[in-house]
This record gives sequence, C-alpha cells and structure tokens, in this order.
Amino acid sequence: MKIEKILDEHLRESFFKVSHPSGLDIFVYPKEGYSKKFAYFMTRYGALYNEFTNEKGEAFSLPPGVPHFLEHKIFEDEEKDIFQEFSKLGASVNAYTNYASTVYYFSTVKAFEPALKLLVDFVLTPHLTPENVEKEKGIITQEIRMYDDDPDWRAYFNGLKKMYQCHPMGEDIAGTEESVNGTTLEDLLLAYDHFYSPRNMALLVVGDLDPQRTIEYVDGILPETFLKKRAGGSLTLREEPLNPEVSEVAVTMGIPTPIFNYFIKGPATSLSPGDYKESMKIRIALEYLFGKGSKFFNEFYEKGLLNSTFGHEYSYGQGFSYLAFGGESRDPRQMASGINEALEAFKREGIEEAGFERIKRKILGRNISAFNSIQTIANIFIGHYIKGVDIFEGMRIVEAITKEDVEKSLGMTLKNRTILSIVQ
Repeated sequence: MKIEKILDEHLRESFFKVSHPSGLDIFVYPKEGYSKKFAYFMTRYGALYNEFTNEKGEAFSLPPGVPHFLEHKIFEDEEKDIFQEFSKLGASVNAYTNYASTVYYFSTVKAFEPALKLLVDFVLTPHLTPENVEKEKGIITQEIRMYDDDPDWRAYFNGLKKMYQCHPMGEDIAGTEESVNGTTLEDLLLAYDHFYSPRNMALLVVGDLDPQRTIEYVDGILPETFLKKRAGGSLTLREEPLNPEVSEVAVTMGIPTPIFNYFIKGPATSLSPGDYKESMKIRIALEYLFGKGSKFFNEFYEKGLLNSTFGHEYSYGQGFSYLAFGGESRDPRQMASGINEALEAFKREGIEEAGFERIKRKILGRNISAFNSIQTIANIFIGHYIKGVDIFEGMRIVEAITKEDVEKSLGMTLKNRTILSIVQ
C-alpha cells in the first residue's frame, strides 16, 4: 500500500491518503481531542447513471432511481436489523444518494472499530431477494408521493425536468413510481456488481485516531471477494439540447404565497479542478449580486417581492451546469425579470473591489472555521473528492481567485436558456 501524508501548513491540518492495491481509496483524517468519530463509505454511483458502459464496452440501461433503490436495500440483512446493531455499539448510521454518488456513514464516541467493521460488512454483503425487492417498492413509491406533495420540491424539480430533456438531471433521484415498480432484482445486482467495486469506491474516517493502526485495521476487514472485484462503469450521456423544453411551467397547489424557481441552463461541465474553480468564481459573483446584503435583495425586499426564503445556487457535474434562484414571491415573473437585469448589469459593470474582497474573505473564513467540526470536515471532504479536488486544494483554489476572474464568470447567454417554475 502507498501511504501519503497530505499537509496544509497554513491550516496546520493533515490527512493520510492510502492507495490500496485493490484500487480502493482510503483516507484517514486525524483530529486530536475530539470524542466523536465518523466513517464514510461511498461509491461514485448516483442518479445520473441510468446508462453506462463497462470495461468491455458493453452498454447497459437501467430504470431511473436504481442507485437510490439500491441504497435502501443495502441496509437489508437476513438475520439482523442493521440500525439496531449500530445502536448497540452506541453508533448512529445513515446514508444518502445524490446525482453523483451514494454514501453510507456512521458516527460514534465509542466502539469505533466494531462499528467500522459493521459498516464495511453490510455495504459489501448485500442481501437481495425477489421478495424483499418487491416489498421495498411500496416504501419508495410512498416516499416519491411525499415529495410530490411538497411545494418547494415541486417548484424546483418541475423546473429541472423541463430544463433537461435528455440528461438524467431531469429525473428525480428516487425515480418515478413507474420506474420503481419496473425495477427488478437483476437491475439491482447489475448495478451493484459494476459500481460497488474497489476502484469505484472510497472510505474516509475522521476523528481522534491513530493513522497507522486505522489503516492496518481497514486493510484487515476488507473481504477478499471485494478486493478481487475489477468491474466498473462509465457514465453514458445523450446529447442534450442547449435550450430548456419550455420557458415557463406552473402548477396550482393552493398555497398562500407562490413559490418560484428560476433556472438558467449553463454549458456541459465535468468534475475537475478547473470546473471547481469556475464554480467558486460564479458563487462569489452570485453572493455579490444576490446575497442578503446586496442591492438587488434590498430593493426587491422593499418592494415586497421577496423575503428571507430567497436563495441562489450554482450546480454543476458531469454534462450539466445551471444557475438557480428561488423562494416565495407574490410576483415570480417580475423576480425573473429583475434577476436577468442584474446579471446583464454585472456583465457591463463588473464587481467592486471592496465587495469582491469582502465576499472572498467571508468564504475563506467559513471554510477555515469548518475545520473545527469533524462532521463538517467529513462532509466537505467527500463533496470535494467527488468534484476531483481535495479539501486543502479547494481552499487554495479560492485563495487564487481574482476580481477579474469573477467578472468573467457570468458570461452565459440568457436568451432561450431560462425556465421559470411556479407553484401557486
């Protein structure tokens, strides 16, 4: 095994990266003096992977929602309740699926090694049968219906669905009732065999741990059958039209104040340090233009067109990127028009030096303070890992961003690239 210590002298923080012979990435982030410990076991397999090819060039297509369905079933055990087993060890376990990955994690203040073994064991030894797959369908479809009744979710997802016509970003992470009911045991096994393999997975542990002992312990609990797996899958994406399908979508749910999401469709991106830097430049620009202290926010607040629910984001990943603005408003269309005007003005006028420095310092300060929480460290670490940068590199990228970088960041075309989603 190759063990590398990654050190940031400015932060006085470090972690160990282990390149395991199997291809599994192992990270140990020691934090002395903290009682709680965390472990995250993840696979680069999320809701985007409806279509993929294996190393032999064979193409596969699976129903939307399979990664999320599989996450549910990984917790199934023939003999015991996984949640109760963690509870007996004084540990709390959970999992989540997003568009890029599936992550299983636990936290504990005691019995860390037994809990870590339990995590590795249940993720790597799934119990899948035709009967328990059929049983799970009702649980997941109920979850889908619950989200369909949430106006905030509907406003956001209705926009995504109409913005992406071919790219799987237009699909709900959980899939649809139809896709869930059509999912088979064979679908789940196919996905598991390709994506739950060493070269596609990573294990992160954070806490007051001895790195060498922890690395040796992890090496000793990895099953031989897992270590021998060489399968993998590469995401297949269809060509996506530049423009959203429609410019506006609205539904009625009888809520007191309309909720809106306004999207601007960006270019296809990837998961690389360059794309990460671009995302941080855009986020600085968005905070300057639309943050709580901005001219835009104060002006539209005074007009009664927005409130504290208003927010903005930039999201990107394999083959997609977009800007999103949303919240409650009595006039969503006027909000969309105002957002367009603010973006066009930014292209002409740029950003004030003082505003740029203030927001950059705010982001860096927030990032530095994150190192005081081991759970935050773990979450940021995993998020950065998926995006192709390490947790320290992310800081250095932000530090290197200039005012001129930010001024070039919002040059995307607005014409025919926007969609307004309203729930009223």
